[in-house]
Amino acid sequence: MLRAALLLIPATLPAATLHIGVFDLFRPTTLLLRAAAIAIADERLATPSELTITAAADTVICRIGSRALRGRRLSVTGPRVQLTVPGKLTRAYNGNLEITASAGVLIATVQMDIEEAVAAVVAAEMPHAPQAALEAQAIAARSYYTASKGRHSGFDFCDTTHCQALQQTTPVARRAAHSSTGQVIHYQNNPVGAMYFRSCSGRTLGAIDVKLSAEGYPYFAVDCEACRRRPHTWETRVPESSAEALVVKGPSEALRLELARIIGWNRLPSNTYTTERTPGTIIFRGKGHGHGIGMCQNGAIAMARQGLTTAQILSHYYPHTAIRR
Repeated sequence: MLRAALLLIPATLPAATLHIGVFDLFRPTTLLLRAAAIAIADERLATPSELTITAAADTVICRIGSRALRGRRLSVTGPRVQLTVPGKLTRAYNGNLEITASAGVLIATVQMDIEEAVAAVVAAEMPHAPQAALEAQAIAARSYYTASKGRHSGFDFCDTTHCQALQQTTPVARRAAHSSTGQVIHYQNNPVGAMYFRSCSGRTLGAIDVKLSAEGYPYFAVDCEACRRRPHTWETRVPESSAEALVVKGPSEALRLELARIIGWNRLPSNTYTTERTPGTIIFRGKGHGHGIGMCQNGAIAMARQGLTTAQILSHYYPHTAIRR
């Protein structure tokens, strides 16, 4: 049985601009840039073709034809910027871009409106879903950005799952952001840094279950019918010597991340699992994908397909909260 739908309470939420570090995970030494114009070393130049950006110590080097411009900072004014890590990834952003260098590594920061960032998160996290689920994802993403400032030095957020993943926006993602503009989840009059994940075991986890702080919001555990009926199951076998010392600590999100660094990312997909010891091996058997806290995306999509509203989805996964605009 679902809990009562969230209240939509009028409130004033000022427009916000976010500074998001992009491609930081790759620690790039070279980037390819497409933009209408750039500014570097007190020069402003039109850039009709793709530019190569490199770093030397703390200096940014921009190559335009036979010229090599050097400066401490390269600035690009939007509205559209395309950035590429050669051989790995290309993304386009609607916003202003700044590139600096530190110890030979390029640091790219995109400045964008929060609603543009929300649409980019929806495009990355839930590209195909019914409208109610897309709006729930948009509100969760906006709530996270509103409540969770200060996660990095030099910029507000990164573009990975450490904060929130971003991709090039789509019309569907923009519509979800626009239709829920300004809506943020609140608990006891404060915005919630709403967490979410791909799928669960049939029941989400509370913050206490994975030894996370309940300050701000306790993340009450709730049933998830869709995942109970069809859970994603997995099994991972690792050498006993690589994981024994950590397994005895019991499940936690910190442990899952620590184990992932040892045995490989995505080899321990969730916090809901059992362990079995055989000679020389530990076998992990689990259900779900992700940390298990907050909104289950698989469950949200299923609820939307059943005709439930955005408010009903959010009230189920974030009990005792209200949506404020």
